[in-house]
Amino acid sequence: MLLNEIVDYLDEFLDIKHIQDSCKNGLEVEGKDEIKKIGFSVDACLESFQKAVSAKCDLLIVHHGMFWGDIEYITDITYERVKHLIKNDIALYAAHLPLDVHPEVGNNVQLAKLLNLEIQNTFCKYRNIDVGIICENDTDFDDLVKRIQKHFPAKYMKFNNLSKKVGIITGSGGLGIKDAVDKGCDTFITGEMRYIDYHPIKEYEINIIYGGHYATEVWGLKALMDHIQKKFNINCEFLDLKEIQWKTEK
Repeated sequence: MLLNEIVDYLDEFLDIKHIQDSCKNGLEVEGKDEIKKIGFSVDACLESFQKAVSAKCDLLIVHHGMFWGDIEYITDITYERVKHLIKNDIALYAAHLPLDVHPEVGNNVQLAKLLNLEIQNTFCKYRNIDVGIICENDTDFDDLVKRIQKHFPAKYMKFNNLSKKVGIITGSGGLGIKDAVDKGCDTFITGEMRYIDYHPIKEYEINIIYGGHYATEVWGLKALMDHIQKKFNINCEFLDLKEIQWKTEK
């Protein structure tokens, strides 16, 4: 399969050109023309690049791209990353917000599907697009937490046992807390909490579930991988990265 054919399809399928984002979505680094195997990984980092080489991938598709904002210098770890890709002739494609919000393979939609939640609407405008979804749930908060913890560890702040209306923004979704409250959500699911979110959460008394930035954002990539594998009948592999395990010395 030719690289430009895959890139053209991804650009259109994910609506890359029309979603405003600080990530440089699309083909970030060119590689060989003929693609025989595609790797999928959450982050564009040296670890995922090394795994792509070991798995003999010709193209790596990531959620968190390598370039954000203005590209000024290819130095330090950016140089090492780019060098590793070019040396091994591996192309890099990024899809950040376009993958978060996609109605079929998006991180938000796939997490809702995993939890058997019924999607009702979108919310939380960022630039030119809503980055969250609102879902209906037919169980209480404790049951929802148990359903999540079947798939990955999750922390939470509970103010009541309601979870009828649930807002979801995977990854770092603190910007959506106020809008979730305004839309009548009793529960909000995201990946991680910023310190500045702590007091507003307590004052709004909205139930919050934190599943981890990485853990909430593997689902869209895996769905995209299945879609591309079927579409092009090409060999694909999900390259899992180890989450940070903080150690405390006694």
